[in-house]
Amino acid sequence: MESGIRRIRRIFEYCGARIFLTCLAWLPWKAAHWLGRRLGDVWLLVDAKRRKTVELQSTERLGLPPNEIRSFTRRTFRNIGMVFAEFARLSRLRREDFFRYVDFAGFDGFCRSLLSEGCGLVIVTAHYGNWEWGNAIAGLLGASGGSIARPLDNPRLDGYVKKIRERNGLRIYDKQGALRQALRTLRNNGVVGVLLDQDAGSRGLMSPFLGRLASTVPEPVELALRAGSPLVAAVLRRSADGRRFVVRYNPIPHRPNPDRSPDETIRELVNDLNSDLSRFILEEPDQWFWIHRRWKSTGRESLPARNRQDRR
Repeated sequence: MESGIRRIRRIFEYCGARIFLTCLAWLPWKAAHWLGRRLGDVWLLVDAKRRKTVELQSTERLGLPPNEIRSFTRRTFRNIGMVFAEFARLSRLRREDFFRYVDFAGFDGFCRSLLSEGCGLVIVTAHYGNWEWGNAIAGLLGASGGSIARPLDNPRLDGYVKKIRERNGLRIYDKQGALRQALRTLRNNGVVGVLLDQDAGSRGLMSPFLGRLASTVPEPVELALRAGSPLVAAVLRRSADGRRFVVRYNPIPHRPNPDRSPDETIRELVNDLNSDLSRFILEEPDQWFWIHRRWKSTGRESLPARNRQDRR
């Protein structure tokens, strides 16, 4: 049962967020990006804890010299600010707008060819570039699509955000019961999108990510194995002008190795997917979500992080 103070606070959060997102949605494209970058600048200024997280993790994983850390951290926060502004525009974007702003680089045809096998498709992605628009792409492929997401703590705000995310045909599966719903989608030859780049705590598999072992959820791979679906790693990378995107993906889908045991297969596929995502992230590392403590559940063991390449 919510307390009166908590209920009032959540109502104010919901109303404030809805008004702000609505205003952002109707701003001109260029103005929305300018405001998004300024939001990132303000967040960088006031959130010392997350600023420090970005600095520490990027220094360790990328080996950045001290004179580059400040600029890298600012670009990271600005990208997140622009993602927020672009998310607001999902509420009024039409299908054709995606094809105007996004270079699919053949990804749409590639996915349709995999769906022609009739086994569904699991797209594994990361908080990189613009992951919100990236998740929306699953609903544009001409098949039923869904994405697994943790619900927000504020139920009213969560319902509003979910409505925006689902506007272009994507379904959001809350974590409670999500695997069952996702499995049903795959067995109906649909597309399921999953973010793989967040710390999974004690329930995760230790797998190399950006050169260091990180706790990674195995459920997306287990889900694909149960449905017999191929797995594809893909991200939506921001272009140099900051206002367009290109899909980066591995054109070779991952499938189970029949000569391996189920446990070995799951570990091998998790490692392969983390390797793909790491490679994409290292192309433009300031577009990744460095404010998340990706390695907080990692033990002391670490792999070489340099040379911009994971060990398979």
